[in-house]
Amino acid sequence: MSTKKERCLNTNFITEITLDAAERNSFKAGIKHKNFDSLKEKFQQLETNLATNTKGFILHLEAEQENFFDYQELAEIPALMGTYFGNLLVQNEKGDKVIMVYDRDRLGSMFQGARYHQTREGGSIHTDNVNIPEPWEYLFLSCIETAEVGGENILVDGVKVHSILKAKYPQALKVLQDNFYWEMRGVSDALYQAPIITYDKKGEPLFRHLRPYMESAHQKANVPLTTDQLYALDVLDALTNSSEYQMRYRMRKGDILITRDAQVLHGRTCFSDALEAVTFDEYHQGKGKILKRTMERIWIKK
Repeated sequence: MSTKKERCLNTNFITEITLDAAERNSFKAGIKHKNFDSLKEKFQQLETNLATNTKGFILHLEAEQENFFDYQELAEIPALMGTYFGNLLVQNEKGDKVIMVYDRDRLGSMFQGARYHQTREGGSIHTDNVNIPEPWEYLFLSCIETAEVGGENILVDGVKVHSILKAKYPQALKVLQDNFYWEMRGVSDALYQAPIITYDKKGEPLFRHLRPYMESAHQKANVPLTTDQLYALDVLDALTNSSEYQMRYRMRKGDILITRDAQVLHGRTCFSDALEAVTFDEYHQGKGKILKRTMERIWIKK
């Protein structure tokens, strides 16, 4: 795999990787045989780099508008590939380990109980590790198709944000290290408590953040957020929404984003699908010719 930094990325925490022709063919064959053993060594190299060097990758499976892989093939790749990085985790009450991310309803909203991946909403820079209390390592987000308009991906270097909090906003940082209530939306009706910022064995910061879920949990627990907590949350959100700390990149068909979830916060701008766009299943049932913005997501624990 060739590794380079693409001009549009302009970042030192996300690395771009482009497959060469032989590697694309290996992926194609792996889909057919339901394993990527021929790419195992490459995946091990990626995982080692994730654990020690870079905080994430954007993997280009194909050139822009190349259409080397069809939609069904792209949908099969993340789960097959993810098993070489660790164990895939359950993401909802149905026991699904692979979740399709697309807009279910133009009126749907996190503030009305929907999960982020079910809406077209933007903003809410977050980590994915909020739905379950147990820590895990890697987020895979693959792009099967883009939106008609919008849907730009936003990535934020959590380690950099932490350094700013420590240097300029120590009062906010102290509060973020204390417990908040969280809901296990879509997984369980239970609530749990955990800090927004903790630290690994090397002393590096680890984030847990999705403000709408946390605010909803405090309401359910009947424990209003304090003035100090609101201040700390406002400081954190102001930093993560600052262009100074963001990388923006509109993922294209055939891209896979792989990150250390607790250190790379992410979000998107709002988007709109084409008026006649259909879901993945509807597309394969012949009910439409234009696919909605469709991503696939997996959570991985080493």
